Amino acid sequence: MPNSKNNSKLFTFLKFIWAVIIIYLGIKLSVYFIWEKISIVDDQLYSTGSSSVEELDESWKDLLEKHEIAETEQIEAIDNYKDLEWEQNEYLMKFQAICLSNISLCAKVKFQWEFNQKDKYMYLASSIYVLKHIENNKQFGKTIKQQLKRININNKDGNRRWFANRETVTINLWMVKSYVEFLELVSHEMWHVVDLGMIRWFSDQKDWNYTEFWKKVFEIDDPSIEFYKLSWKSEKIRNTNSVKEDFCSGYGMTDPFEDFAECHNLYLNHNAVFVYRAKNNEIMKQKYNFIANLYWWKYLFDSTKDLDRAKTNWSWRPWDTTKM
Repeated sequence: MPNSKNNSKLFTFLKFIWAVIIIYLGIKLSVYFIWEKISIVDDQLYSTGSSSVEELDESWKDLLEKHEIAETEQIEAIDNYKDLEWEQNEYLMKFQAICLSNISLCAKVKFQWEFNQKDKYMYLASSIYVLKHIENNKQFGKTIKQQLKRININNKDGNRRWFANRETVTINLWMVKSYVEFLELVSHEMWHVVDLGMIRWFSDQKDWNYTEFWKKVFEIDDPSIEFYKLSWKSEKIRNTNSVKEDFCSGYGMTDPFEDFAECHNLYLNHNAVFVYRAKNNEIMKQKYNFIANLYWWKYLFDSTKDLDRAKTNWSWRPWDTTKM
């Protein structure tokens, strides 16, 4: 009997050790898979990407169909008050439908000042469109529900177009010309929340080269630093061999955080342009791979609007990807 008990204890102990080994290897392999810089044939690399637009609920799938909304919409006059009232009620019902199916995300979107129902629906739908993509496809880190406090949508004149930190996004509409521009601003600004607050790592040591408003907040093993280092020695000094063609936009050349956010918007909403640049520039390829791996190759729009311009003028970069 003693031998039987000892054998049983030994067997249980060995099972425990084996389970620990499997869990450890699983974690190591998953981290390796996500962050290993992929170097495979370009055709294989870029053919695996796919848009996640088909997965969206119909109530906002039609919102930005094919990303072809005009920069400035033609406003049709509605002479009949009943028609206007019906339209506003229709958008009110759409607004309520989105909130009922996305209660926690809807609660994070705050409207400040006065809006008509169509604008409220379009801005809410655009915000949730981006938030759902991040929440459903980001491979690791905190969730939006954990990190994001609110998105403030301000309809009052006079303030800067946008602002973001690790937990809050503010967009002031007086300088925003279209719903598309608004969606791309959300894509850009939400990356600051992801970058600064959601994809953190574990070290107790802080990095001195990159700060959040001059506060040392980045762990030395923070994944974002790997992206920053592709073009930046520190938050204000670019690598000596960096050139304009290594960046997604002119604004992205101002600091590593805007570099990351501009490439994030280019990846989500102008994927074809990013792919073309990545195929012809090693730094851009590594930047593309970094974001694509984080999202499991999912993006929002494969817009080709500026692809011909990118092909005919390789050095061309927009100042701001949200206004492409």
